[in-house]
Amino acid sequence: TGKINAGSDPEEFALSKDGTKIYVANEDVKSASVINIATAKVEHVVLVGQEPEGVAVTPDGKQFYVTCEAGGDIFVVDAASYKIVAQFKVEPRPRNAVFLSDAGIGFIPSESVGKLNVIDTVNYKVLKTITLPEGSRPMGVKLSPNGKMLYVSNGRGGTISVIDSHTYAIL
Repeated sequence: TGKINAGSDPEEFALSKDGTKIYVANEDVKSASVINIATAKVEHVVLVGQEPEGVAVTPDGKQFYVTCEAGGDIFVVDAASYKIVAQFKVEPRPRNAVFLSDAGIGFIPSESVGKLNVIDTVNYKVLKTITLPEGSRPMGVKLSPNGKMLYVSNGRGGTISVIDSHTYAIL
């Protein structure tokens, strides 16, 4: 029905919890755009690190995460003020993020090293790193509807890893 100018070289996007905004990672200009869906206009631009790729909204909708491929930087942005409230690093090429709904835990894959980072979303740090099966190049992460299983697409590895989202065991 139309076209929205999201910014330069848009990669991934996420919807705000209330469904009124779209958060977009703009890879070649080191930024994330905040788009008002009703007006189809960019309202804010948040400067982040090199090669932003993924965007994910926390379960409460108060923050969104932007993953930057080049340096492994993760930026946490306040969804009301659009200010960066935290920044931390994971290993190279973080692609996206997903969050448990009630535990203060998130998951971010590091494609280049075949690992999955378990994130403390309260203190903004890596709690644990899970080494995926040999040949894995993790790109996407999704939770099962009940939040018990985490599915990781292993890109060129041609497989999907299934992980218990609470014990972190590869099933």
